[in-house]
Amino acid sequence: MARPPQGNDDAMPDQRLVRALDHPVRVAFLKLLAERGSIGAPEALTRLQNDELALSNVAYHAWVLEHLELIETAGDTDPKGSTRFRATSKGQMALMALGFSA
Repeated sequence: MARPPQGNDDAMPDQRLVRALDHPVRVAFLKLLAERGSIGAPEALTRLQNDELALSNVAYHAWVLEHLELIETAGDTDPKGSTRFRATSKGQMALMALGFSA
C-alpha cells in the first residue's frame, strides 16, 4: 500500500498535516464526518458523488487520515460490514481549522 504524504525527514508533523489536508477527497471525507458523526468508505464514496473515484481511492484516503491520527475506527460497522470511522480530537481540530464544526 502507498505511504501517506510525507516531505523530507525534517518535516514537522504540522507540515505533513497541511499536505494531507491539501487533497480534496480527504477534506470531503472529513466534512462527511462532521455532518454524519461516523461513516465508512463505501458510504463516503456514494455521498461524494464523484464518478472518477473508486472505493479503493476512498479507502486509501481514509487510511491516510487514520495514519495521521485525524480519524479512528468507530467500533461499529455499516450494514454491509465495512468499518466506520469517526474524527479524533486532532481531526476535530482540523475540521474547525477548515471551517467545519465536528
